[in-house]
Amino acid sequence: MFRSAIQRINLLCACVIIGTGVVAQVPKKIREFSPGKVENVSVDRLGNFFLVFKNGTIKKYDPNGKLLAAMSKETLPTLIEPWFHPKIFVYHRDQQRYAFFDHNIQEAEMGKVDPSVAVNPWLVCPTNDNKLLVLDKADWSIKKVTLAGAQVLTEFDIDTTSLASPLDFTYMREYQNLIFLLEKNSGIYIYSNLGKRVNSIKTVVHNFGFFGEELFYLTDDKVIFYDLYSEKSREIKLQPGRFMIVTDERIILVNEKNRVLIFEFISGESEGGDRKK
Repeated sequence: MFRSAIQRINLLCACVIIGTGVVAQVPKKIREFSPGKVENVSVDRLGNFFLVFKNGTIKKYDPNGKLLAAMSKETLPTLIEPWFHPKIFVYHRDQQRYAFFDHNIQEAEMGKVDPSVAVNPWLVCPTNDNKLLVLDKADWSIKKVTLAGAQVLTEFDIDTTSLASPLDFTYMREYQNLIFLLEKNSGIYIYSNLGKRVNSIKTVVHNFGFFGEELFYLTDDKVIFYDLYSEKSREIKLQPGRFMIVTDERIILVNEKNRVLIFEFISGESEGGDRKK
C-alpha cells in the first residue's frame, strides 16, 4: 500500500494541472537542433512543420525534425499556409503575388491580386472553399475573392477604432467559418465571415494555430489552449520561445536562440481530425 501511494505521488509530480482542471502530462523533449535564423513557422494537416528563414528559404520537416524538402527564394515570404494539404500557399507582399506549391515545395501556379480588388493587399490567405481572403491596408477591409483575384465575393471593414496605431497585422487565417487576425502589438482578433468581431485575445505573440476546436499560442513559458466555443482556456507549462506549433503528437518550439525543440505530446484531439469546419 505504501509503495502504491508513492507511485501515485510520483505520477502526479510528472503532471501539470491546466485551467479546466484536467491533468496533462508534461511534454517530453525528444530532439533539439539549430537550423538557422527562423522568421516564421507553420504546419500542415499531417503534422509536418515548416520553417521560414531570414534569407527567404522555406524548409519542410517531418514531425521528428527530418528534413523533407526545401526551397530557396531571394525575398522573405509574408505568409505561408500549408494547411490545405497537399498545396502549400505562399504570399509575397512586396510583389503582391501568391503561389501554390506542391508537397515538395515546387512551384505549381502563381497569381496576383488584381489592383481593382485591393489598393494595398497587406495579407492574403487561402480559404476552405478554394478562394482567397485579402486584407487591404488602404481601408483595412477584408475581401473574399476568386483565385483569379479579380472578383470580390464578400467584403467588410475592420473596426480599428479601439486598436492602437500604427497597426501591424502579421497573419490571417480562416478556420471553422471564422477569420482570425494577428496584430503584432495587441493580440488576436476573431471575426465572423460577415465581419462581426466575435472576440479578441489580448496578448503579444509571434504566431498562433489551431488544435481541434481550440486556438493555441505561447505566452511566457506556457502553451495556452483557448476553446473557440466555450471560451475556456487551459494551459501546459513548457518554456519561453518565439514560435510554437502543436500537433496531435508533437509540440515544436523555436526559442530566442533559434534552436528548434521538439516535444512529445500525446492527445486524443487532433488538429487535422474529422471536425466540422
